[in-house]
Amino acid sequence: MFLGFSLDELMEVVRTCDAIEIEDCTPDYLQDFIAQRLDADFPVLANRVRLLNAEQMDALCEYIKDTHFLIRQ
Repeated sequence: MFLGFSLDELMEVVRTCDAIEIEDCTPDYLQDFIAQRLDADFPVLANRVRLLNAEQMDALCEYIKDTHFLIRQ
């Protein structure tokens, strides 16, 4: 578990960001972007993303960036 998310939940979060390129820091829009994209199919997960604090969002952002780096090689 990472930030209280299961691996399946983390993969859904990563998938929501497939269309964007995240640079060096957590963009201001990222938390809302992820939550809104999850709302329809994963409303509980969307709400959990909305409840993350800034430090947790930074950690999630790093996880997303690292995962994208690995799968885009």
